[in-house]
Amino acid sequence: MTRHIFKLVWNRKRSTGLILVEILICFLVLCGILSAGLSLGQRWQKPLGFDYENVWSVDISGMDWQAEGEELAANQQSILQMLREVRNLPEVEATAASTNTPFSGSSWLNSTWINGVEEAVQWTMITPDLPDVLKLELLYGRWIDDTDPALEYRPVVINQRFARAVFGLDDAVGQDMPVYDDQGQVTTPEEDAIANRIVGVMDDYRRHGVTREDPYVMFVAVDLGKDGDLPTELLVRVRPGTTAAVEESLVRTMQQINPHWSYKTTLIEDVRRNAITIYVTPLLITAVIAVFLITMVGLGLVGVLWLNVTRRTSELGLRRALGASTVSVRGQILGELWALTGIAVITGTVIFLQLPLFGANFGLSWPVFLGGAAMSAALVYGFVTFCGLYPTWLATRILPATALQYE
Repeated sequence: MTRHIFKLVWNRKRSTGLILVEILICFLVLCGILSAGLSLGQRWQKPLGFDYENVWSVDISGMDWQAEGEELAANQQSILQMLREVRNLPEVEATAASTNTPFSGSSWLNSTWINGVEEAVQWTMITPDLPDVLKLELLYGRWIDDTDPALEYRPVVINQRFARAVFGLDDAVGQDMPVYDDQGQVTTPEEDAIANRIVGVMDDYRRHGVTREDPYVMFVAVDLGKDGDLPTELLVRVRPGTTAAVEESLVRTMQQINPHWSYKTTLIEDVRRNAITIYVTPLLITAVIAVFLITMVGLGLVGVLWLNVTRRTSELGLRRALGASTVSVRGQILGELWALTGIAVITGTVIFLQLPLFGANFGLSWPVFLGGAAMSAALVYGFVTFCGLYPTWLATRILPATALQYE
């Protein structure tokens, strides 16, 4: 029976070609949308690695990045004094300076080589109190503390994925980060170079949340008494139940210390909400457009099937005259439709899976591509079956005597 159905489909390839193209378009559109949705769902379920609730971000602008000498020392002193004074506010639990703050649009990146490929690393400069502000937790080792500037090396904390990529299953704590040349080969560091020694390993720090993955993260202590590169963002954790009135207290306190700078305060929860909205809105718009497209395809599919049934009145009537039951007629029409769907799904799957093979994976993994294709195939089969119900019912209503009108 299956061979007979595929033979009928082949013999009517001109009349069924339009149906095949419509199903193929539906399948490809669903593959893209469902894969993106599946990837978003997976990222949404992953832990962030930090707590953003009740945390304010204060962005400092007006600081001269090229400051030297007395001006640099004055900037360092201003940052230190701000951290002390803000921490003493009654509404504040903890405060720290940092780069690469949660959900911010800017990134401070460095690079390293992993398995012969140059990869970007979030080079995050912090003051020691950042774990108290963001509730960061170590897997093993220790955090950066105030005594570290006296060490002969630079203590750093990295995430577990970074540690596994560089050191495999070996314990990363106590080891120095390897130094690479321009070709990605491990080389000997210069004599005056400061080694980046790992003192702790934490879980993932997914600062972009669901919008982007951050596989490699390194936390580096900033020495406000020496470093010329200063973080220009303060993170402040306030006590639960604190109102937005604390914003005025924060800005007033910092303006008293350095009135020449400007300060923009934002609640991290609002930044996260805006980032998610910006990321999800295009997906929702695309999904709405796709729904309209698939609806139009469904209406066209019903019309084409209806026309095909009408044109085959003599054939179907003759089958009924020869004793075919309504179940048999219905099975033939739906079988032909499912055969067409199978051809479209196989063709669409081959086309869709070419994307990761040629590197156009859009940040999606192979399981996401395969899962999106499988879910799309199931939905397409359900969709075409639903569209074929009414034309199939019309086919079962054809009486044997009707075939005589076409003789």
